[in-house]
Amino acid sequence: MTKMGFQNRLNSIHARLLITGLIPLAMLSLVLGWYMISSQSKELLSNMHDTGRVASNQMASSAEFALYSGNQEMLRTLGDSVLDIPSVSGMLFYNSADRQTVRIGDIDISIEQMPADFDSGKPFFIDDRWYFYSTITLQHRSVEDYDELGEPVSEKLGWVLVSLTNEILLYKQRRAIFGALIVITLGLLVAAWISMRIGRSISRPLEGLTQVVEVMEAGGLESLASEEGPLELRKLSYGINQLATSVKQSNVRMQSEIARATAQLQITLIELEDAMEAQDQFLARMSHELRTPLTAVIGFSKLLSTELDDRKRDEHLRVIERSSTMLLTMIDDILEFSKAHLGGFTLEEINFDINQWLRDTMAIHQQRADEKGLEFTLDLGEDVPSQLCGDPVRLTQILANLINNAIKFTDKGFVALKLRCQSIEDDIVTLECTVADSGKGIAAEKIPSLFDPFSQEDTSINRRFGGTGLGLSICQRLAQAMGGDVTIESTVGQGSNISFSCRLSVARSEKSESDAASTLAPAEQLLKGVIVLVAEDNPFNQKLIVKLLEGYGATCMVANNGLEAVELADELHADIILMDLHMPVVDGVAACESIMQQSGDSPPIIGLTADITQAEHQRMLSAGAICVQSKPLDEVKLVNAMLSSLSDQRQVSEGFEGGLLASVMPVDELKAALFDNLDKLETQLSAGEKSSLRQIIHDLMGLCGLYGMSQLRELVLEFRATYGTLNMPDNLRKVHEIRQHIEDFLSSKASQPPAG
Repeated sequence: MTKMGFQNRLNSIHARLLITGLIPLAMLSLVLGWYMISSQSKELLSNMHDTGRVASNQMASSAEFALYSGNQEMLRTLGDSVLDIPSVSGMLFYNSADRQTVRIGDIDISIEQMPADFDSGKPFFIDDRWYFYSTITLQHRSVEDYDELGEPVSEKLGWVLVSLTNEILLYKQRRAIFGALIVITLGLLVAAWISMRIGRSISRPLEGLTQVVEVMEAGGLESLASEEGPLELRKLSYGINQLATSVKQSNVRMQSEIARATAQLQITLIELEDAMEAQDQFLARMSHELRTPLTAVIGFSKLLSTELDDRKRDEHLRVIERSSTMLLTMIDDILEFSKAHLGGFTLEEINFDINQWLRDTMAIHQQRADEKGLEFTLDLGEDVPSQLCGDPVRLTQILANLINNAIKFTDKGFVALKLRCQSIEDDIVTLECTVADSGKGIAAEKIPSLFDPFSQEDTSINRRFGGTGLGLSICQRLAQAMGGDVTIESTVGQGSNISFSCRLSVARSEKSESDAASTLAPAEQLLKGVIVLVAEDNPFNQKLIVKLLEGYGATCMVANNGLEAVELADELHADIILMDLHMPVVDGVAACESIMQQSGDSPPIIGLTADITQAEHQRMLSAGAICVQSKPLDEVKLVNAMLSSLSDQRQVSEGFEGGLLASVMPVDELKAALFDNLDKLETQLSAGEKSSLRQIIHDLMGLCGLYGMSQLRELVLEFRATYGTLNMPDNLRKVHEIRQHIEDFLSSKASQPPAG
């Protein structure tokens, strides 16, 4: 605890600032102190040497006569006067004439102790004392004629040695050192105080920020940092406060989103529970309703084998027919809803006469209306074009359901059919069809639930009229598939108005058809000179598409996955790209987005997919594809889409038979590819690996429908919808049925002569 606490304190910013500030100052102070002490010591020593030289020289000049005359008393008097100098402790006079010495003061050195070069004039140090040597000489002057002074003559009388004690020097040095230490200490204390002040001005706000961040980390986002201290710390505090505010707001938004998602999930669960309850009610009701007509059919069929008169036989046949019709209607509704639920509706583009279509539709229901004594009328707007292009069968399905319901729930009065043209824009006609009746009407609160699957206004309707409760749901989905919707207006006891809208095209005139025919060109010339990049991971599909396009004159490059497609599109020139949605490494959607981002002049991209869901198609279109072609590929639609993307007005001729592979792929190769996928499917099913079946089924979807095998597509679609709910033997049985269907169909196809 103590060691860890010391390490933490040592690693703190405050300690680091203090150490960073004090170490350089301490080193600087020591250097300055050492310089001051050494300089002062040298100066003191120099002063002492000067004092010793002056004293020895002064004594040598003053003691000249006393030493010459041998007057020791006079020497002592002179020596005492020099001893008044504080540093001088004694002196030694030496008389060269009689070789005698005179000691004055405290001086114990003997001539033997003196160094050999003592008379060099340099001071020497022995036993804590400095000694200074000076020669004593006598100057003689000669008196010549003519009263002229001659050169003086020097005579060495002896020498003097002055002793200076080292104590005063040491004392002064100690005082100098003490003073320097005091200055250094005071400097360090001041520096430490300043460093601590500066460190605290930085460390305290940082400690406050650290505490605030710890509180925020624990969830206390309400705590905000104090924006004080140096500019940088104020900016840091402001940033932390802004971050805390952003996190708090994000938490609020996240909680709101969680609450919203939870509420939506609860609503969805309630809707699912309602749907499951409605479906359970429907299954329970259907189990009864299907048994009722079946019982009647079986029972009255047995009665037919007995001896009956013609009237009884006809009556039994009518009951059987009515029960069979009721049973067939129920089964048709269930199949239609199942088809819409699994893969959506397939709409045709067929030219039809609206007047003839309406006459046929009215004739179908006229008898039932007459039986109930109802007035059945038609009101066709004058602005409705007579020739339209669309799917008349699906239109009849919607209209027949609405008219049938109107006649069913109307006991007296009328049933009226009205058609109006809402708008015509760019040869697109928006029609509004209304079926009005004077029947019992529908309560307003019941109307929204009528579009739910398996739903009817009340259970008594099923008991009285029969039906599955799927009619309006199917009508709504069909209308939405044709770009419209279904609406209901009704008043209880007064009748109902049920309307649906749809979008159709104006049929091409004979002239425009002939003009289009003039644009047809020989197949081998249509794509001549066009470079196509085929991005497809299935080898068989690669071979198929390449052979097909080369038959139209195109030059093909192949990419095995989305990454290769992106790289080839960037490095090489391609006029058009065919992009499969489901590929390894990078899928078609991501590859399409990458290619579109490479440059503003990227080639047009056509998506290819075996997925029938509209959501998958929309993903590819949103990524930048100009259109999406469904597998199995329609040769005419694919080539015409490619020509349209290249702004080519020509079209491929539709006068060929046998399907896409009839002219480019042998039957045996197709059979081998299909059976290879079925072998993989059986292997995965036997191993219980249902999660890995998606790619295999996707490949099958891309091949089924070729050579006109439209029923194979339905079988694969049915298998894809049900394999997750069946056990292994049932799944293997379905795969065997698909295999047998392929065997029978292709065997018959191979026995036919090739298409010319």
